[in-house]
Amino acid sequence: MNNATLRQRLLLLTLLPGVLITAVLVLYYSMNGISALETELRAKGLSTVRYLAPISEYGIISGQMDSIYGLVQAAIQEPGVKAAIIVNQRGRTLAVSGRISLPADIIRQQLTAPQQVAESKSWIAFGAPVIRTQNDKDPLFDFVGPEDTPQETIGHVFVELDKEELAARQRELLQRSLVIVLLGLGLMAAFAIFMADRLAQPLQRLARAVRSMSTGHFDTRVPTLSTGELRVLEEGFNDMAAHIEEAHRSMQTRIEEATAQLLFQARHDALTGLANRREFELRLDKALAGVHAGGAEFSVLYIDLDRFKTVNDACGHLAGDELLRQISLLFQGRLREEDTLGRLGGDEFGILLANCQPAKARQIADELCALAAEYRFVWQDKIFAIGASIGIAPVTREVRDTQEILSRSDAACLQAKEQGRNQVCEPTTQPYTERRKDHGNWASRLSSALAEGRLIVEAIPIRALQAELPGSPIAELTARLNEPGQPPIALNALIDAAERYDMASTFDHHFLETAINALARTAEHQRPMRCLLPLSRNAISSPKTGDFIASQLGKHGIAGDGLYLMFSEEISTHHTSQIIEFSRRMRELGCQIVLTEFGGGISSFSLLRTIGPSHVRLSSSLTRGIGDGVSSTALLRAILEIAAEQRIYSIAQEADDTLLLDQLRRLGVAYAHGKAVAPREPFDAWFEGAVMRGRTR
Repeated sequence: MNNATLRQRLLLLTLLPGVLITAVLVLYYSMNGISALETELRAKGLSTVRYLAPISEYGIISGQMDSIYGLVQAAIQEPGVKAAIIVNQRGRTLAVSGRISLPADIIRQQLTAPQQVAESKSWIAFGAPVIRTQNDKDPLFDFVGPEDTPQETIGHVFVELDKEELAARQRELLQRSLVIVLLGLGLMAAFAIFMADRLAQPLQRLARAVRSMSTGHFDTRVPTLSTGELRVLEEGFNDMAAHIEEAHRSMQTRIEEATAQLLFQARHDALTGLANRREFELRLDKALAGVHAGGAEFSVLYIDLDRFKTVNDACGHLAGDELLRQISLLFQGRLREEDTLGRLGGDEFGILLANCQPAKARQIADELCALAAEYRFVWQDKIFAIGASIGIAPVTREVRDTQEILSRSDAACLQAKEQGRNQVCEPTTQPYTERRKDHGNWASRLSSALAEGRLIVEAIPIRALQAELPGSPIAELTARLNEPGQPPIALNALIDAAERYDMASTFDHHFLETAINALARTAEHQRPMRCLLPLSRNAISSPKTGDFIASQLGKHGIAGDGLYLMFSEEISTHHTSQIIEFSRRMRELGCQIVLTEFGGGISSFSLLRTIGPSHVRLSSSLTRGIGDGVSSTALLRAILEIAAEQRIYSIAQEADDTLLLDQLRRLGVAYAHGKAVAPREPFDAWFEGAVMRGRTR
């Protein structure tokens, strides 16, 4: 009832009383009719046996069987009579007509008056006694008084009536009653529907309009066909619907914009706007499926920024975030539209180079690596050289899934870091998981390498390019870690690992001991030699480094004029006060200071005054572009002129061809090292060769 509509309630209110009254009346009259039919049938049965019993007396007394048989035959001719039987006083059948259903015990019973003797579902039986009369009066026409009471029962008559006719008449009565009820209800329903529709239609229109609006059809309106209060409702609904439609249109626009933004954010990195790792892997899946379907092969670059942690530690996460945004724009500007640049997490990026063969991918990776090396990040008063290590993974039909692609490219990137950073490497055959395991065990690896002598110290010979410079042997010390079954690990990666696992002092002391021992041996033969050796940022900021150098020089009884301590311009920018104090103390010991990666930032010239180095090793970004343009050469000339004014010697690195070496000499660069000068070699071998060359002079 609570879920019924207004129209249904009106119909129910109109029809229910009429239905109940009609049903009660029809039921009442039907029951009365059925009872009357049953009474009529019983009256007929009693009248039949009353008629048949007296006229059977003569036949029973006289024994005229034909007369008796004729009576039963005449009895069953009556409508509804199923069977008739006349028996004598002992129950012996004298005449029978029809199929008798009465049992024998009922037929043999003694009756005193006409009565009903038996009944079943399909028939009803009546019986009456046949009385011998003592007078000559006709029982049909003469009145029998009390004094004329019969003397003797000479037999019985029984009549069975069929109840099928009664049932048929009762069914007919019920059918007629039902038809009457249906006709009455039909007329009543038609009238009720007419009235309910007139009353409910305006409200139904409003209800349909409300349901339509609830399903999102905000342009729904109702016709204003009613009068009075209903018309007010219709007009009010239309006004309300117009306001809701306008609000919905505005809201839908905002929702669509928000949905598009959420979809973009789900697929892109919030900081850089690049594809995030999930979206990058989905695109990798799609591209790999295309390769397996016969499409063009492609390549993937895995990029890890080299000095991102330095920026974060020195300037905070805001600076790190800005660096990531700028690097993203820098890389994106060198890619094609069909390529995908994604941020995979932290300072790691991935590039999907569509339809790109390995040779072309290597060329693009080298360009990006050079771009990252030349880039300088400026934050407030600090300048950072960044660089990037890049791993390449060509994707062919043999590649199974995206995780294999990422694992191989990440392993190649890790190899690039271990070989000195800011370079490009391709995957090795060593499983990625083993490399990661080895990479994460730096502390024990460095300790065992130092203990077992597997940390090979090498010399990079340096040549004077100008005739007026001293000709004493000079070399830059570097190192590499040799491990069974793995490529050598370069110095930059070793220093990073040593600083990360608090082993920087051990690493620095090993370098210092090697250089000071060599200088002590040359001092014995009075053959001067100069050693340039790199120091970690921890060594510069710790007073213990100065104490160790002083103790080693005192132990061997030599001055520190052959010891050239190197640290990068980047470290100088971020630890200026510590650098100044460290440089002052080293000069007191006679040691020299060398600034490396010089010329990469706008603060380079101010460092010359505050730190006062004796040598600067030029950034490779300055010397790489010589001859390619006027601006790069002009910048190098300006730096060399300023350094010369302050009597600071310049050192060019990675001079790998004689043409570059000649250009550096003509520009006035003091020293250079690289493949065009001499190959790197173990320090002990270089030292013995330098000593031998000194003896032969």
